[in-house]
Amino acid sequence: MRSLQRHCDFLLINPPSPDGAVYIRDINRSGRRSRERTIWPQTSLAYLAAVAKNKGYTPNILDCIASEISWNQVHEYIKKNTPKWIVIEGISSTITNDLYSSFLGKRYGAKTVLVGPHITALPENTMEAYPSLDYGIVGEVEETLEELLDKSGNNEDITGISGLVFRNNGEIITNAERGFIQDLDSLPLPMFELLPLETYNAPYIGGPYVFVLHSRGCPNSCYFCRQNVMWKSSCRLRSGRSIAEEFRYLASIGVKKVAFHSDTFTQNRNNVLEICRELTAANTEIKWFCNGRIDLVDEEILNAMANAGCEMINYGIESGVQNILIQANKGEKATIEAARKAVQMTKDAGIAVWGYFMVGLPGETKETIRKTAAFAKELPLDLVNFSIATPYPGTPFYRQAEQNGWLRHVEWEDFDQNYSAVISYPNLSDKDIVAGVRQSYLAWYATPKGIKTFFKGLSSWRNIKTMVRIAIDHLTIK
Repeated sequence: MRSLQRHCDFLLINPPSPDGAVYIRDINRSGRRSRERTIWPQTSLAYLAAVAKNKGYTPNILDCIASEISWNQVHEYIKKNTPKWIVIEGISSTITNDLYSSFLGKRYGAKTVLVGPHITALPENTMEAYPSLDYGIVGEVEETLEELLDKSGNNEDITGISGLVFRNNGEIITNAERGFIQDLDSLPLPMFELLPLETYNAPYIGGPYVFVLHSRGCPNSCYFCRQNVMWKSSCRLRSGRSIAEEFRYLASIGVKKVAFHSDTFTQNRNNVLEICRELTAANTEIKWFCNGRIDLVDEEILNAMANAGCEMINYGIESGVQNILIQANKGEKATIEAARKAVQMTKDAGIAVWGYFMVGLPGETKETIRKTAAFAKELPLDLVNFSIATPYPGTPFYRQAEQNGWLRHVEWEDFDQNYSAVISYPNLSDKDIVAGVRQSYLAWYATPKGIKTFFKGLSSWRNIKTMVRIAIDHLTIK
């Protein structure tokens, strides 16, 4: 295994699975167990590896999910290499498992750092719970990590580093927040060569694929979304020129597909059109997909995207009931009719559509669940995702759930939008919410298009096994 053979003194870890399942972890995502067995490319860690390299370190990435690396193998690797630094990507639903990395690091003399939304939302709580953790980086990571490496390497005082939480004589210190990086083009090229690119495949998507950073932040403030925890709705965009250069490099190393790392790729019309012009001129033949909003697309944008290689857009439709969308603060233009129009326009442009829905948002009832399932069946979608509405820490949804006594559990491992409901309303229990997800999936996959989608995924023996596991997961969710 290439990553375990490479020497390093700066180790970045996407930790092993706690139970053999595939988990999605990312620096600005809440994370979850993936029913679709989607392997999440660790571009965020590749950026941090580039920061470490620029500071004179020899970095390596152990993507334990993609490469199926066990804790025993991680232990042996750390023991052999004794890295000076270990940076851990952790998420709420696997946080205790993930921070075993910090225990191993401390055992062999490394300085340990946690990054991501969990430490950002709960810095003191996390540091108190895990004494083997030396540092946490709150919010955007690159500049804080760079300054930490500089000052630690020179034995300078770290107490003024913005965005850092650390220990000082047993006391946990949380420094002031750091301002955001305004010019995303200034970030170094991620060290994609440290990633197991050949493993980044997904049903319906194919591969190998990687994430390309398009933006950080979103101008919208959806009630349940965790991007506000990380980016505070601060919207920054990369230029089309910078992205096209990265596409050319990726094509040269054999990448066939790109997923744009962006909460809302279509948030800025002029930026989208600029990117499409640059990608069309680059002519790399890389196909790509992205997230979009139903109220931020039109025929010109969609046709430009299709001509530039876009083959799928993921829309967060969320619900088929307007009142629930209003309560979720989706925005006055995110209407049921807008969803119908956007999905049809996208299909007319020759782009596939993956519809994302949530079950269990405030205002949900058994009847509204049925209405959303019917709406999903009505739309010409190619794929669907029905997730459990989960109030992740730091979101308005979490604060309201806590105030109203809706939270059923307090263990972070239960906060998983694919596998467990942590809220229970007076008129809709956690069991009702989970049953609603299962029933919605069954209703959609029983349609002709659902059956077609299922069999389309059976393109290889690997995908056949994956699709069977997905079907079992959908049927047995509880």
